[in-house]
Amino acid sequence: NSDDGEMSRRLNQEAAKTVKYGGVSEEEAWKMVTLNPAKLLHIDDRVGSIKVGKDADIVLWSDHPLSVYAKAEKTMIEGATYFDIEKDKQMRTKIKQERNDLMAMMLQEKNKGIKTQPIKAEDKQQLHCDSMD
Repeated sequence: NSDDGEMSRRLNQEAAKTVKYGGVSEEEAWKMVTLNPAKLLHIDDRVGSIKVGKDADIVLWSDHPLSVYAKAEKTMIEGATYFDIEKDKQMRTKIKQERNDLMAMMLQEKNKGIKTQPIKAEDKQQLHCDSMD
């Protein structure tokens, strides 16, 4: 167990490592990141496995879920779609177009003689568990 915020993003890879280095079956590895934690928390009557009447957060993968090459294509939480790779592609295209439009407008204004200013980079402080500030 870990309180690492990134760990939950790659539990499929942690399960895969358990198969490879721990010699357990794929089914047991999946239980280690789904059903077993639910049992430890005494909430396995609601989550941890897929059964009628249980709450389910579902991820649809592009490949075998224990593969490092698998990418989440769709994520559903409590029946609502939180991520869809097709919608993500559309949104990225839209953002790219908006960025290009803004750049064109800025260049057009600069060419008209409007005063410009350089981008001010923000120095964001990175915090770590050893940070004293």
